Amino acid sequence: MRWLWSVVGAVLVGVAVGLYFLYSTTEIERALNRGEWVHILFVGEDAVPDRGPEADAIALLGISPDPNGPVPYFFLSFPPNLLCYYEGEWKPLRDLYRRGDLTALIAAVEALAEVRVDRYVVVDYADFEALVDALGGVELVVEKNLSYVDQSQDLIIDIPAGKQLLDGRHALQYVRYREGEDEFGRLRRQQKFLWALVEKLRARGLGAAKALIKLLLDGGVDTDIDFLEALYLARRLWNVPLERKLFGLVPAQLSPEGYKPDFVGLRKILTGWAEEKRFYTRDEIVLVVLNGSEERFLARRAGVWLEGRGFRVVREGWADRRDYTQTVLVELTDDARKEELILEVLKLRAPSVEVVPAAEFPGTLPEPMPEGVDFVVILGKGFRLGG
Repeated sequence: MRWLWSVVGAVLVGVAVGLYFLYSTTEIERALNRGEWVHILFVGEDAVPDRGPEADAIALLGISPDPNGPVPYFFLSFPPNLLCYYEGEWKPLRDLYRRGDLTALIAAVEALAEVRVDRYVVVDYADFEALVDALGGVELVVEKNLSYVDQSQDLIIDIPAGKQLLDGRHALQYVRYREGEDEFGRLRRQQKFLWALVEKLRARGLGAAKALIKLLLDGGVDTDIDFLEALYLARRLWNVPLERKLFGLVPAQLSPEGYKPDFVGLRKILTGWAEEKRFYTRDEIVLVVLNGSEERFLARRAGVWLEGRGFRVVREGWADRRDYTQTVLVELTDDARKEELILEVLKLRAPSVEVVPAAEFPGTLPEPMPEGVDFVVILGKGFRLGG
């Protein structure tokens, strides 16, 4: 029976180890360890007279499961006045905010960014001032004189240009200022301040971060992140380099109703971050189209056809010869995603397409080549536009 007790003991040890790893880590840590991104919604709450609290700042922090990868995190700011389609109509994001119930705002952000929001943090003005003052102020270069008076909000801003050490009250004025600017100018200023704040926090050490986390959580910050999760995230991101390219703004287009999201532009940003690759639209791909067959006007007609499908054609003409047995795509770029986009269209009309890097192309290409060309398309036998 000794073997039986050995088996039972091994099973119990395995169960104990499994339970330890299951319950000794936070839910966020387990998600990251599974290879999943974690997304945290940040809301800066403003108290507006006669209207109550509203979302004055909205941002999404994405944390990669690979802290050593090229995109360990990203920080995306949303204009509070950005229109989103919610329950059958276009509404500003700030109008979806409800203190104590972020359901509508989270749903809108998830739909815009096409991600799942895992946690949220709501910081009001008092919390923000307390954080900055606890750090002893934040130093940055104020880009211009900031002066603004709004009696209805009891708001007076007067910050001179130049290098400043901003305490909590003046830091709040700095991130709220928007006089004479569009919303995007204010968002860029908020990101600039956040950058300076993180640098100051890192200079104080991880112990200071732990104390600040406890201060904010004990002070009643509205969040579903607990102390252990916050501490784990601080440790995980502590030595990750700050990179400007990982701070972005949701692109928008002005419409008669207001600013609406530029969904293509937003997808390009998020794909570049989350999938660590560049997302292109066809109008970013530049082509030269040449006729390598005996069919007259084929290059011109094919150029019009390709432009109608979104590509940019900057030159059309004859190839170096007229007996190409198949269509040839000469690469002047090594971007695989661009190649994929043009090939999927060319193959609609060509029975086969040969892809050749420019350095290996045995023929002669036009000189001078227009600037910025990605591919030379040489139309060969069998390329048909009819039907």
